[in-house]
Amino acid sequence: MDISSISNENRVFIRTIFNEMRINVKEFSQDRDFVMTNPQLFVFLSNVPAALAIASDGTVDEQEIATLEKISKTIDVKSAVNYDLMEMMAIAFEPEQCITNEEFNIRIGSEILYLSRNIAKYEKNFLKAIKALLTFDFNPKREGSLTSSFSNLMDSMIENNSSQNKEEELKKMQEIKQTLGI
Repeated sequence: MDISSISNENRVFIRTIFNEMRINVKEFSQDRDFVMTNPQLFVFLSNVPAALAIASDGTVDEQEIATLEKISKTIDVKSAVNYDLMEMMAIAFEPEQCITNEEFNIRIGSEILYLSRNIAKYEKNFLKAIKALLTFDFNPKREGSLTSSFSNLMDSMIENNSSQNKEEELKKMQEIKQTLGI
């Protein structure tokens, strides 16, 4: 992808969306000293639906922690974000002194777990950040789209959960999905 061919309108769109995502994760990033590059932010927000699903029953149990550990071992920024997408993300502002991809890959599981355990404090802003990210999904009904991936991730987390209050958990997931437009 030749980023010089991206129109000014699209450049403004990309910068605006990344700015909105950054504003909404700012408190979390500061609390956790977790300053991310644009590709890292993209990957992190792509996995936050797991935290939302885990926290939907109000607890984080051992089974959910084990599932998160399994998911986090497969996350790698370089393999999750292709070169064209990385170039496109370079158009948006990036803060200084971001963590390295290696540190990000090591920390992402614990950061998602922390978010799951503290979702009450961050949920509103993360829903806004995810909703902003989903504006990049120009074909949300397509299999493999961001929207369908987020929905599948949330459903998978709920299916693998042995919550005692499954009905309440499913109701909360529907509310979250509705908020996100999934």
